[in-house]
Amino acid sequence: MTEQLIDQKKGQKAVLFDIQRFSVNDGPGIRTNLFFKGCPLRCIWCHNPESYLFQKQLSFNPSSCTGCMACVQVCPRGVNTPVKLDGKEFLAVEYEKCSACGRCLDVCCYDARSIVGKEYTVEEVKEQIYTDLEYYKIKDEEGQTGGITLTGGEPMSQFEFVDRLLDELPGIHVCMETSGYGSTWQYERLLGRVDLFLFDYKATDPDTHKRLCGVDNRRILDNLSFLCENKADMILRLPLVPGINDDEGHLKAIAELIRKHPNIRRGEVMAYHNMGVAKAEHVGISEQAKIQRYSGPSATKEQKEEWLKRLKNYGLKHIKLG
Repeated sequence: MTEQLIDQKKGQKAVLFDIQRFSVNDGPGIRTNLFFKGCPLRCIWCHNPESYLFQKQLSFNPSSCTGCMACVQVCPRGVNTPVKLDGKEFLAVEYEKCSACGRCLDVCCYDARSIVGKEYTVEEVKEQIYTDLEYYKIKDEEGQTGGITLTGGEPMSQFEFVDRLLDELPGIHVCMETSGYGSTWQYERLLGRVDLFLFDYKATDPDTHKRLCGVDNRRILDNLSFLCENKADMILRLPLVPGINDDEGHLKAIAELIRKHPNIRRGEVMAYHNMGVAKAEHVGISEQAKIQRYSGPSATKEQKEEWLKRLKNYGLKHIKLG
């Protein structure tokens, strides 16, 4: 590889909306989670709705706003407009006008505003990862060590960056949390480079999947079959929402799938929590009529136990709460 190609490779950029250190819930050991922005799915229960879009975007928390209106003066695009209602003045925010320039952040004294998403080069991400190398050596209760987890959003949506980043991380354990919605040739390139797939399985019926997630699951099931045929190490992650996707047909299919494929270590029930509701409002998603959102209460402890019981009744032994 020429020096020019090497420089081009290291200069490749991705947009991440978070880098989370010391995670112990997204793969073995202590991990550094890289949250990639952008996702082709629109799951109605998504707890990271700020990851829907690929570009950087404004997040505004009105409960932290003092109404000083300084942001109105500095915004070059007229994103913020003072509105009076019942004698009170508040801000109306037109998110679609925002270019994420960040000028309003400079004058917001109470951090009511933030920009979701930041560009990173391969070298910058690598530097973040290598800061935590010593922590990856610490073994968890199963005797396994840590590494990094690629999540999001959907990391496959920024595949070129992921592909190049993995070339720079020899010897580091890599997990990928994925919806399975990508090209099969891309998953083929990840074989032997991603050590553990955290594969989301959200609905069994294609029409139900499309209604709940915005796309049908035919491509997802094809990629799941491909990874299983190639004996990829995998944990099947199971987002469950009370009364939405916890029907008997889906739970039975989960049990059959895990029993059928020995490469699947176990299933992990990812019980719904409603933290995504407020985040959706802060980035303006609640105002977009074409994007459906579920805003029911978080799953209770009793509901979680009931899901585990029902799955075990189908003969599933390798199942736990994630």
